Amino acid sequence: MSDQNTTQTTLPSNVEVIERLEDADKAALDLVKAKRETAISNAKLAESQKETAELVYNNLVLRLALKYHLSDGDILSEDGAITRKS
Repeated sequence: MSDQNTTQTTLPSNVEVIERLEDADKAALDLVKAKRETAISNAKLAESQKETAELVYNNLVLRLALKYHLSDGDILSEDGAITRKS
């Protein structure tokens, strides 16, 4: 006699048990998975490109601040004019 209890599940007679996906369903699933992975990869690439652009922008602003002796409160306008803080 065994100490383990076994439970057996009985399915109603009208339930069909499918052991394997049909080829069309498997292909559709694989395609959706591939598109999902591509989207995730593209999102990671976009985030990396955004971070790179931010670093380049900040680097240029710092170089301009040093070159033109800008201080906190000085304003650069869209046309390139510098308004110095009084």
